[in-house]
Amino acid sequence: MDRTTIKGIRWNFSTQPLKDDDLDKFYVNTLEARMGSSRNSPIKDIYEACTGNGAEFTHLLLGHMGCGKSTEINKLEKQFKDDGYTVKKYDLLTETNIRNLKVEDILILITDALLGFCKDKQIEIHENDVKKLIFFFAEEEDTITKETEKKFSAEAGGGFSFSKIISFVAEIKARIQNTTKEMTVIRNKIDKRFSEWNNCIENIIEKIRQQDNGKYPIVIFENFDKIPAEYVDGKIESPAISLFANGSLTSINTYMIYTFPINASYDAKFRSITAYAAPHIFPMIDVKSKTGDKNKKGFDIIKKVIEKRADLNLFDEEALDLIIEKTGGSLRDVFRCVAEAAKYAGRGDNMNKITAEEVIMALNDEKYNFLTRRITMKDYPALNQIHRTKAEIADFEKMNWFLEAHVVLEYNGTRWHDLHPLIYDFMYEHGRIEQ
Repeated sequence: MDRTTIKGIRWNFSTQPLKDDDLDKFYVNTLEARMGSSRNSPIKDIYEACTGNGAEFTHLLLGHMGCGKSTEINKLEKQFKDDGYTVKKYDLLTETNIRNLKVEDILILITDALLGFCKDKQIEIHENDVKKLIFFFAEEEDTITKETEKKFSAEAGGGFSFSKIISFVAEIKARIQNTTKEMTVIRNKIDKRFSEWNNCIENIIEKIRQQDNGKYPIVIFENFDKIPAEYVDGKIESPAISLFANGSLTSINTYMIYTFPINASYDAKFRSITAYAAPHIFPMIDVKSKTGDKNKKGFDIIKKVIEKRADLNLFDEEALDLIIEKTGGSLRDVFRCVAEAAKYAGRGDNMNKITAEEVIMALNDEKYNFLTRRITMKDYPALNQIHRTKAEIADFEKMNWFLEAHVVLEYNGTRWHDLHPLIYDFMYEHGRIEQ
């Protein structure tokens, strides 16, 4: 990690979430700047619920893409492990077909996690604990392939073996990304006989708790918020909400944590989920107040984040303030801007300093090549209304799109909104802002 040269810092500003050793190198606690108080923390709320045997088992962490919630999830996972809790995290982008994600896929992953805990902890599982699960797929000829069915039937007939059921569930898990008829049959069967499946899960959870002095195991699902919205009958809908609709995911009595798309919270159906799943909002960092004044606390915390990765002497003060102001509190945008500005500085005459000139070049890349390509002239009236009122608009579909496209940002406190600063600049440049 080189913090002292323009060439070196460029590679320190990856937009990937922090994990493992990088958490120790780069992590900065930004929660007070986000929430307005060090005592108000969605991360602490989740941690305390999962370690204090709270009654709510399902927790949703909502935040904009790029706000840093995946890093917080990784930090939370590390804290659980450091404090002796049994935890498993799945990245749904790599473990599943995120565009065709089904409730049953999540249930298979939960089962895989619980069986893995038992194997790692050498917990003794008896046949009666998972009897219904053992023969779950062996009853119907079309459930699995002939080869797999023959193999499993022979193993099942040869007597109970915990290792056999672990390998069988692992085999089913490996097929989650498939959309074959075979996998469709498996999903349908889990759906129809969920109570039997869940009964086995409950037995396994209890076994783990007995060994862990009453502690519930914890399963984390990262990138659940990456499930893309869909158009159904001409209207935009969030599959993330529909996956919770039948109650299966909130019926499992151990702690589950999901990153959740914040734009889905604008759907009226979201309220029905919160009766069974606790929402926790992870907002952007306020770099300005609702009235437009500079928020020094927000600026200072982002400077600390940058300072972890780069010597601040490499930036003109004007350049540093410009990066923070024009990225609106989005850490992902900050990192991209610094990396691009460092690239341009490294190609210039003065290779020892990032000036406002290089920052403006980087911001223009973001403005013209990405953000403004996501809006059209038809969007201007709604964007003006959001800027004027600092509140969401009644048109759920349009508001959903603005948040997903990152052209509108949401902040804490009274949950106020404003245009991304670069969107505001673009509209102002073209005379489209209503003063």
